[in-house]
This record gives sequence, C-alpha cells and structure tokens, in this order.
Amino acid sequence: MATAPLRVGFVGCGGISRLYTDIYLGLHELAHVVAVADLVPELARDRAEGLTHGYRAEAAREHAVATGARSDADRESALARAESAEDAASNSIQQFSSHTELLAGANVDAIVLLTAPSVRGGPTVEAAAQGVHVFTQGPMARSVDEADAMLDAAEASGIKLHVQVGSRYSRGMRHAQHAVASGLMGQMAMAKVELNLFRPQSPYFKSTHWHGTWGGEGGTSVFHHGRYIIDPFLFVVGTPIVEVTSYAGAMLRYIETDDLTLSLVKFANGARGLVQSSLLHHNNPLNPTYRIEVIGSEASMVLHQEYTHPDIPTVMLGARENGWECNVKFGSNHDPSLVQRLEALEAEVSDAPVRATEMYQSQIWLESILSNSDTPAPLRVPHHHAEFTRAVYKSQETGQTVALPLAKDDPFYTFEGRLTHGRTIPKE
Repeated sequence: MATAPLRVGFVGCGGISRLYTDIYLGLHELAHVVAVADLVPELARDRAEGLTHGYRAEAAREHAVATGARSDADRESALARAESAEDAASNSIQQFSSHTELLAGANVDAIVLLTAPSVRGGPTVEAAAQGVHVFTQGPMARSVDEADAMLDAAEASGIKLHVQVGSRYSRGMRHAQHAVASGLMGQMAMAKVELNLFRPQSPYFKSTHWHGTWGGEGGTSVFHHGRYIIDPFLFVVGTPIVEVTSYAGAMLRYIETDDLTLSLVKFANGARGLVQSSLLHHNNPLNPTYRIEVIGSEASMVLHQEYTHPDIPTVMLGARENGWECNVKFGSNHDPSLVQRLEALEAEVSDAPVRATEMYQSQIWLESILSNSDTPAPLRVPHHHAEFTRAVYKSQETGQTVALPLAKDDPFYTFEGRLTHGRTIPKE
C-alpha cells in the first residue's frame, strides 16, 4: 500500500494549474509535487518555481502558527506541518515537455492531468499501464470510446482514476442522492436539471483560445460547463438516461460548439426528464445558477447549488477554499411527516462537508490511494455524462431521438460526430 507523502506530477501548466498549485500547497502532508510537464517550457519552469516558493511560504506560515500556539499540542502540530512543507520545498521539481517524458523520467505515484479537454485518454491510459494513479480535470472525455478506454485501463491496472467535478461531494448533493436512493420519494416521474450560467463573447471566447472550439474544448455548454451540475444530477437520480431528444447549438455566441442545449430525456426507470444547459443566462436573484428537481409519487425535491468564494486568504491566487454548497428542500402533499424523514437522511452523510472545497476532492482522491478505498461517486457517472453529451449532439444533428447506449460503430460514439450547422442567428 502507498504511503504519504505521495509523489505527484502535474501534466499541463496553464491557467488551471495555478489553482492546483494552491490546492497541493495545502495537501503537503498527503502529497508532494515532484515533477511538472508542459509543451511550453516557460510554463513548466514557472509552475515548478511557484510550487517551490509556495511550499516555503506554507512552511513559514506554519512556523508563525507554532510561535503563537496556545498549547504544546497545537505547537507540535504546527511544527510537524512546517517540517512537511519544508520537505516538499526541498524537492528539486523536475520539468518535462510531455506526459510521456514525465512518466518515463520521474518516479511518481500519481499524475494530475490539467490539460484542455481534448487531452484526456492518452495520458490516462499510459499512466495506468505503468501503475500510476490519475486525477484528471473534467470532463472525462470528448467521446465514449475515449471514456471506455480510460475506464478499461483503470480497471485492468487497479489504479485510482478520479474525474474532477467537486460539486458531487457537498453534503447537500450527497443528501439529495441518499434521499432518491432511499425510495421514500416513491416512483420517480420526472427529474430536471438546469445550468443557468453567463459566459460573454469577450473576453471568455477569445479567438486565440480553445474555448468554444471542437478541437480544443470538444463541446461547451452541455459538456465542459454542464458537468458541474449534469454530472452530479446523474449521480443523484441514480438511473441512466436511455433516450435523448435535443436542441443544441450556438444561439448568441460566435463559437463552433454550443452555448445552449435543451434536452427531453427518458430514464431507464421510466421517468422523464429535462436537461437545460445555458451560457446565456444573465445573473438574476430569482434564478439559481444550478438547479435540480426530482418529482416522485410520494414527495418532491428541489436543490439549488452555488459556487461560493469565502473570504479566506490563501498563499496563492488559486482559492483552494472556494467550493460548492447546496440547499435542499423536500415537499409532500401526501404525508408531511415524510418531509421530516427525508430531511433526517442528512445524518447519513454528516461526514461530507457543507461546502465541498476545491481542495476537498483532491484530498479524498489522495486518501483513496493511501487507504485503497473508493471515492463516493463511481466512474460510471462522468462516463455517462460523456455519453449523454454525444447523444445530445447526435440528436441535434440528425433531428431524431437517440437511444443509449450508443453503438460502437456510431460516429457519435467516437469524436467523428459533431454539430455542423454553425450559428443559428445570423450575424448582424
């Protein structure tokens, strides 16, 4: 069994790596980043330097905490953390130009894949073949065949593969999942999920950036952005989607992919559903950014989710303490006491944090490696999100209802199938 601190490599040193630098500075007792890789040498160099300076800053902070400690136990704890951070800072962080070079040249237990969504399957399969654990930034994969390859590689090697979607792990989301799984809500009739987000043309969809492109992003509103609520929605309902009828396209943004998708779905348990994913919704106090609703024969549930930014200073600008919080409410016209029983199910997930921080999901992945245990959400959830996305695009392109799972000879099972219609509203 692996022991702490794990040796970790970063693959991809672009913008999102700043957040993960902050995260791993806070997790130095579990893991040390000992290698980084990027196609741009300057990015790899800057990330390595940032990590080293950050570990030193963490050590200095812990020494300051020790100086002001109110008890011997607190002082010893802070000094132990300071020593761990100093050990991390003492590593000479190796720099590479690719994941292949990193895997060959650095002795790592795990990699953190921080590339654009177009780069997921290859590094994961290569790492798994060498027994190296993988945490990948979401979404899981641009196509079902790539997601299948990642799952097969993880299962064959026994590594811990984790796909980033921190919103699965808040106490409210876990509570919602337990409520549906309990059966207390009765037969499910409908399940609905909404992403009501705003992404402007500028500066978000830059002409030189991969956002909004097939080659770089692989899908936008329902895929890249939608994962933060569609993925946990699939976790909550617990039954796969088997039919999809969709609109998907670019309504108001000049992009190759989609800024709005609307889907009617059928679940394996016979329930119907609605999946809305929009990047066009202006902020409105009456309209939550992330919403889930489930209607059962005996009770209903509504969940509002928000991404919160607590006023907690961190060493870097990555905001490791930012995170996801949910407000869950139940209703029943049949039996008011049923609401109380559903609310009481929160006690079953009291170990989950009210706010699932950016750092928390990395922490539970590292702990799953060290304890050889599973994280709360199975890999079938991000895999199903990838397949649902491909079905949405196929339905729009063919004008037909699409059955899941997709056949392996279907062009939308691979990345060959994509939207071709371009913008819906002509440019003025």
